[in-house]
Amino acid sequence: MTDKKSFQMPVLPLVMTGIMIIWATFFPIIKFIVVDMDPLVLSFYRYFLGFIPLTPFFISEIRKQARRPSPGEVIIISLLGFIGISIFSVGLFYGIKLSTAINGALLTNTQPIFTALLGPILIAEALSRRKTAGILVGITGMILVVTNGNFRTIEVGGTAVIGNLLLTGASLVLSLYSMLIKKYIKKYGSIIPTWISMVSGTLFIMIINIFRNQSPLQLLSLPAPSIILVLYLGFIGTSLTYLLFNRALSQMTVTSATSYKLLIPVFGLIFAVIFIGEQPGITTLIGIFIVVSSVYIIQKKI
Repeated sequence: MTDKKSFQMPVLPLVMTGIMIIWATFFPIIKFIVVDMDPLVLSFYRYFLGFIPLTPFFISEIRKQARRPSPGEVIIISLLGFIGISIFSVGLFYGIKLSTAINGALLTNTQPIFTALLGPILIAEALSRRKTAGILVGITGMILVVTNGNFRTIEVGGTAVIGNLLLTGASLVLSLYSMLIKKYIKKYGSIIPTWISMVSGTLFIMIINIFRNQSPLQLLSLPAPSIILVLYLGFIGTSLTYLLFNRALSQMTVTSATSYKLLIPVFGLIFAVIFIGEQPGITTLIGIFIVVSSVYIIQKKI
């Protein structure tokens, strides 16, 4: 799974760039599909189709492990799945529905800003002056994107600001999830805690949909191209990219790997303009530039 011979070093940048391009397609695809499908039903299919192909890898890892998560650890990891999968999905899918695919690509990839801000509190990571500067710059850019430069009212573009706040919240909870699950990944490897959290998160989403009377049979009412896109989100955009990312990560630092996420807002913007015709305003473009710059400042090694 994490064989260091999986990729030759010259291929790594191409692999990582390809993963980011695939992830960038999520945002216009979600924006397109939620017109005809409830956002949380779509979210359910994304993770349900995502964890199924990962199951053989999970079973293999469990068999190889000398020690396995205790029942208490399984419960904790499952609760982290509720945070990092279920709550994140509410923010991501409803946020994109109410806002834009471009804003989704940017605001849900501001995790390094929240990680740098919360790291000293949750995982005792030092907050340097450079990271502090990056946080302040990033918050400025996020405010520009969320408000579209209009500070007098939150009713910018109808429900857009609510969507932007949901997207920002999604980034925050994903940062919390990433930091809190880190110790279990160190202890058991990435496959086991990720699979457990993904399964539990999917189960929580299913329960939420049952209480909301949202049927998974909505998938069958979609046109064939949309069904293909849903399958793509699960099998390609979740399972395959996770496996590739995990293998690539074995040959590079986390900081280097995370820096590739700077490409997601850029490609997300391009895809949103080409495929669904979104037109970002000048304030949004300035905000995107500022946020991307802040993430670079936070991650840059000196």
